[in-house]
Amino acid sequence: MVPGTNKKTKRRTLSMPYWFEKLKIKLPKEKDRRRKLTDEDRETIKSLYKLGFGIREIARIFEKKCSRRLIQFILFPERLKRLAKQRDWRDYYDRDKHREYMRNHRKYKKEVLLNFEKVAKNN
Repeated sequence: MVPGTNKKTKRRTLSMPYWFEKLKIKLPKEKDRRRKLTDEDRETIKSLYKLGFGIREIARIFEKKCSRRLIQFILFPERLKRLAKQRDWRDYYDRDKHREYMRNHRKYKKEVLLNFEKVAKNN
């Protein structure tokens, strides 16, 4: 049995948080890799739609960054709300994938914060 696991459920118990999670420092929006589009991109999408571009045309412009569906959600947020009510998040949740993603995100956040501290000390 791995240390830190519950004998009955064989699941790991909660461990101590990382030092940078206790600080409650949020990553800047431009450094947060969970965001696909910047605020400027979102405004550009809205303005292109107002100029008469179709959703497919806008999706071709932002092909490398996001999907056509995300563009629809930006233009029509009520669709996202309606869809969120219909679907159950547990249908798409995979514990192992989530654990790996969070591990990678914490590692990245730690690197960003350490680099930020180095820059702050040098100045």
